Amino acid sequence: MKNLKVWLLILIVGFSNACTKDFEEINTNPNQAEEVPLTNVLLSAVTQGVRRTHGASMNMTYAGLWAQHYAKIQYIDEDWYEYRSDALTAHWDGLYGGPLADLQDILNRAPETSNMRAAALTMKSFYFGIITDAWGEAPYSEALDPDRTVNPTYDSQETIYAGIISDLEAASAMWGVSSDPLGAGDVIYGGDVTLWKKFTNSLLARYLNRAKHKNPAYATKLAALLSNPGNLIASNAENALMTYPDATPAGSNPLYNNKYNDGRNDHAVSKTLVDLMAGDPRLPVYAEVNNAGIYVGQPNGTVEPNPFSAVSQIGAKFRDDFAAPSYLFTYAEVLFIRAEAENFKPAYLAGIEASCEQHGVTADQAFLDAASAAYDANPLQAIMTQKWIALFGDGCEGYAEFRRTGYPSEIVEVPLSAYPGQGVPKRFAYPTSESGNNKVNLEAAIQRQNIDPSGIYGNDMWWKL
Repeated sequence: MKNLKVWLLILIVGFSNACTKDFEEINTNPNQAEEVPLTNVLLSAVTQGVRRTHGASMNMTYAGLWAQHYAKIQYIDEDWYEYRSDALTAHWDGLYGGPLADLQDILNRAPETSNMRAAALTMKSFYFGIITDAWGEAPYSEALDPDRTVNPTYDSQETIYAGIISDLEAASAMWGVSSDPLGAGDVIYGGDVTLWKKFTNSLLARYLNRAKHKNPAYATKLAALLSNPGNLIASNAENALMTYPDATPAGSNPLYNNKYNDGRNDHAVSKTLVDLMAGDPRLPVYAEVNNAGIYVGQPNGTVEPNPFSAVSQIGAKFRDDFAAPSYLFTYAEVLFIRAEAENFKPAYLAGIEASCEQHGVTADQAFLDAASAAYDANPLQAIMTQKWIALFGDGCEGYAEFRRTGYPSEIVEVPLSAYPGQGVPKRFAYPTSESGNNKVNLEAAIQRQNIDPSGIYGNDMWWKL
């Protein structure tokens, strides 16, 4: 609106020498807001971003597929690691130009100390964490300000993590200091700033845990966070999640939308998942029985099943319920972080029970005894395998944690890989849009990370154990 007024004024001045001191008043519509309310911008940032990160493409067809939560049963190129450049470009451009741009708008306009700023810093950290964990180096310190930098440099993961941690610490200290409401745009906690602070602190624990071996200060900060569990998500009732209001394309869970509105059914649960979940009470929630009444996962990277009904489809709770929530952070993840950081078996077992409770089932004693024995044999492997299972539906996190730890060790290169002998992809390929818009900085980042022509292999991520 302001730019429109400026152009109108220039045109009028250009075509006549007359001007009126009341021009602005005459050309101002008192019934039209000049700036979108911040609560509306927050709504856009959360809903657009979460629908992308937890959707049918970024989640099921890439991150969750390469983490082997899912397997493809038709159009299976991505299961052989033959990715579509336009899809990965859309995710990169969509995150930067969508939710991150919205959040920067909030940060540009919100009071320096406010709940709205704390929410923006929290979600900005959430999205940048996903970006750097998927792609590696990325524009960060010079991103989101095109008036200042048209061609932003790529920051290292170490730099991005430092920024994420700093922003989350600032947001945590900010919550509740002011009385400004988040308004109707808060579709995660309905304006409850106490729960938002727990989400912020839990995200902080996620990134401190992932990088604790790279910086001793992070390990110290993580220990301090975990020593006050009441400041973190402390029950399933406090999980950070986004629900969906109706069955329309714009209002439904993106996995439901993909199947029922887009008419696609390209995925099943993987053999890796089904085999690791033998006897697990969550399996009937995660998967459907096949046409023989049993659970059979589709092997990743293999030919299409015949018929499709011979393998287990994704569970109805995830695929057939338009209102099924997308989980941004859960109580189970908090417990698995504590189990890993403190080598604490009770937290590991509690994490399993919390994940079961989240999905409406109960872990019986025999199942917990088997999980306990797995921990005794190899604590890290047991923790990370159970964490990977608990992260089903959140492919970006499942993919990151597998690449960080190498667990579950059952995730291996698929048969008929497009890049035999290279293993599971180490990263998402950079977008083609950057080749035209930011080529010099993109090529420097590719060289620093030794990324080969495939775009998906090169150096390990900075946080790799």
